Amino acid sequence: MGFVLITVPYGKEEAAGLEVLDCLFHQDHNARFVEHGYGGLLLLDTTLSPEDAAIALRDCPTSSVFKIIPVDSMVDSDIAAISREAVRLTGEGRRRVAAVCKRRGRVIASSSEVEAAVGRALKSRGHVIDLKNPDLIIRIDIIGERTTISVRHPSGFFTKMRGSEDG
Repeated sequence: MGFVLITVPYGKEEAAGLEVLDCLFHQDHNARFVEHGYGGLLLLDTTLSPEDAAIALRDCPTSSVFKIIPVDSMVDSDIAAISREAVRLTGEGRRRVAAVCKRRGRVIASSSEVEAAVGRALKSRGHVIDLKNPDLIIRIDIIGERTTISVRHPSGFFTKMRGSEDG
């Protein structure tokens, strides 16, 4: 039903994965991880909604989880496709928004190029770019050929453990 992106200490993916599955087992015994080839990152495929899975992980004791990011959509790693999907997910109205991109792999040359393109697309739809106090954060995670997009209030992203500036 949904995906959750989880940042973990590099090299601790297996231990973190066991913790995550242990946390969710009673609610989703079919949860699994999608292979992607990048360290420090788990992509959870769950039958739960992304929000429900993220909250369950937030509330479960773990020692190897940095950030928990509920995923709203997954698209090909193409700037135009990412921009279109970010606009669709953000919806209509005039909101203060911030686009944040984390890039893994070299399919797209620059995170800042993606942030600028998404910012232009959102601005053209009447949204205001506000990096200090946004109503919504558009979190874009480029994972090789695929990109996850998460659009929510800043409180909708969870940090459990400090130490990953990359996550």
